[in-house]
Amino acid sequence: MSLTARSGKPVRARAADPEGRAGQSPSTPLPLVVAGAAAGVAAAVFSYLALVVVALAAWMLDPSGSQEWTEMLEVASGAWLASLGQAPTVAGVTLSLLPLGFSVLPIIAVIAATRWAADASAVARRGEAVAVALSVGASFAVVSAVVAAMSRNLSVSPVRTALVAGLASAALAGWVVLRRAGLISLDALPIDVRDGLAAAVTALLGLAAAASLLLAVAVIGSFEEMTALLVELDAGVSGLLLLAALTLGYLPIAVVWSMAYLLGPGITVSVGTIVSPYVDPSTAALPGFPLLAALPSQPPAGAFLLPLLGVGAGALAGALLRRRGQTGAHGSLVAAGAALATGAVVAIAAWLASGSLGTTTLQGLGPAVLPVALAAAVLTAVGAVAVTAWPARHASARNVDG
Repeated sequence: MSLTARSGKPVRARAADPEGRAGQSPSTPLPLVVAGAAAGVAAAVFSYLALVVVALAAWMLDPSGSQEWTEMLEVASGAWLASLGQAPTVAGVTLSLLPLGFSVLPIIAVIAATRWAADASAVARRGEAVAVALSVGASFAVVSAVVAAMSRNLSVSPVRTALVAGLASAALAGWVVLRRAGLISLDALPIDVRDGLAAAVTALLGLAAAASLLLAVAVIGSFEEMTALLVELDAGVSGLLLLAALTLGYLPIAVVWSMAYLLGPGITVSVGTIVSPYVDPSTAALPGFPLLAALPSQPPAGAFLLPLLGVGAGALAGALLRRRGQTGAHGSLVAAGAALATGAVVAIAAWLASGSLGTTTLQGLGPAVLPVALAAAVLTAVGAVAVTAWPARHASARNVDG
């Protein structure tokens, strides 16, 4: 089938459209490649421009005029490339601990643009969905390669950037367009798999909530130190704007670090220095970044009990499974599978939240992937299995819809 010529087969039953588009008048759909390419370019450009606006605003607010606008544009380029998982090099130092909070921008942009492309091209078949997704990935890859090539001082490979960005955006676009066109559904999965995935999501949300609460308490408790550090930096309005943006970029990293701390293994903050509920860290030379002031200088009272929050997250997952009728030995197996899935996701998060911020002592920062993943899997398994292991008091027929 041609990627540009379309058959006369109806795309979608408009009257059954769940999104409320049934009232729209029919129009000629765009060619698949055109819609996908336009969506990819739009997603890349708009997510990049969002960071450019912040960088140029900081440049305009700098009364000293010490920075050229081209330098601030390169700052925005570095942040955007970091959001794509590319480590920029600044002053000869490769920064591999990336502010992945900026990744929200291209992710949201790709999702929104792909939804438009799916509607504009009237996708009705899996092959058409693949064509749109590949077009999104290819055009996004081209824009990312151009940005990397223009940012020569950051030493980011345009080829590697295009490959990573293209594959990631194509995969995300493929999922979005298949869901948008109604060509894929989680309802097709076996009920045990669906229940296990729902339990894993519940456990992950519980861990993330506990980690966020712990981080908030740490920030509040170290407010004076953070304020003193800001005063010492004397960054001015322009610097504060950039610092605020950078803090938001590193916020997901901070949440993952907090999660690694409450699970027990802790995090490495300098070569030979680990911060955990069971280790009294020595003084470590850290960058003058206010968010790092939230790191505890010593384990707070009762810190050894923090891993119980992981058990609590597992108990929440077990309660969900029990509500769905997953009890006894079979329910325990589903709970164990959910715990393994939770550990796998935590492992990916820990890997993304580790890296380096310099040479010598600032190498290998962040959580150790394997210990943190094992702790997450074991602790959530204990909580989930403890709740689901007991058979239901009154056996009843289970609704096939869960």
